[in-house]
Amino acid sequence: MNYINSVTELLELSERLPSDDWCGGWFYRGQADSSWELVPKAYREPHLSNFEFKYKMWIKQASRFQELNFQNEFECMAIAQHHGFPTKFLDWSSNILVAAFFACSGELNKDAKLTAYFPTWYVNEPEMKKFIDYDDVVAYQPPPIADRIRAQLGNFTYHPSSDSVIKNSIFPPTKKDTLHEWIIPRESKSIILKSLDRLGINFKYIYPDIDGLSKHFCLMDEVNSTCQK
Repeated sequence: MNYINSVTELLELSERLPSDDWCGGWFYRGQADSSWELVPKAYREPHLSNFEFKYKMWIKQASRFQELNFQNEFECMAIAQHHGFPTKFLDWSSNILVAAFFACSGELNKDAKLTAYFPTWYVNEPEMKKFIDYDDVVAYQPPPIADRIRAQLGNFTYHPSSDSVIKNSIFPPTKKDTLHEWIIPRESKSIILKSLDRLGINFKYIYPDIDGLSKHFCLMDEVNSTCQK
């Protein structure tokens, strides 16, 4: 496993990845604990049971809010995901710096993991936006239906079942791997967060609301405290 210790190394590795010219480009995901798997929250404890029932109830009760404005099943689940409901979506970003921020902004005492994934199967046809049309992992690039999705350059992978897992493969046109992973050591998290903040990648940017502003100040207190130790 390779390691990332700075934003400079982060940018260098992004330049070494194969070109984005094929398909929709790279998806990046940061996980604050390197032991976590690439598994949507709906398939993790304590959310494993009765997903379909709970999701229908969420839609019914969320319909009173103006934000629930969607054109198909994928858009609806994208909104649910970004408001904290445990869905069958896994969050990704087109911006490697945003993914690195998520990797570093939690669990400051644990090593993090950064993943780059090059999807080759997409939800991209109007007539193919129903969950029933997919029996394996598929990439979804949503329209800008929420401020947070826009700010985070958010993408998703949809996992129709707990057996639908992301695996490395060779993409024939480029003859390159479609999955890469790196470890961000715990001692490098605060350093990277400070650099990202100078570049404008922080909670204020990726959560463009008052909650994000508050989260920014709380996180920077933690970072500064860690750096002083």
